[in-house]
Amino acid sequence: MSQESKSLQESEIYSKAGYAFLLFITDYYKRANEFGLNIDEIMIVHVVAAQYLYKFNKKKSRTFEELKKISPEDIKKSFQGSKLSILSVANILGQPKESVRRRIQKLIDFQLLSKDTNGGVILNENYQKILEQLSSGTNITFSKLVNDLNDMGALNMLLNGRKS
Repeated sequence: MSQESKSLQESEIYSKAGYAFLLFITDYYKRANEFGLNIDEIMIVHVVAAQYLYKFNKKKSRTFEELKKISPEDIKKSFQGSKLSILSVANILGQPKESVRRRIQKLIDFQLLSKDTNGGVILNENYQKILEQLSSGTNITFSKLVNDLNDMGALNMLLNGRKS
């Protein structure tokens, strides 16, 4: 196969892979919206959840089923000694502090987040419901995306670091 033919084939893969990825992102956005959350709010929840998982994984990694069964008390315990502030979340996401503060307040009102005794932002009881519903759909669509990328040859290109 000539270099020109190979480049054409790779560029066709790139546009198909881009389309598959955009469908995945659009589906995720749509499902997040079904909870009455916009993408910025869901990203704040993800930042807090990432902090939770980081601390959790330092002790012991868990399966999806184990994560779904963790009690609100265990979630609070896992955040002890870790003050994730509004400013920290704003800096991580590159968003204005006041906007993040308002969004966090909405998420507190929805009981997805709460503040601990030190004023740090932590996950709250309704997070488990979102985790189960949003993650189940995300796992399915992510699996479809990875399989589609693999079937078209794009996964191998990505894993080998080729950009186009």
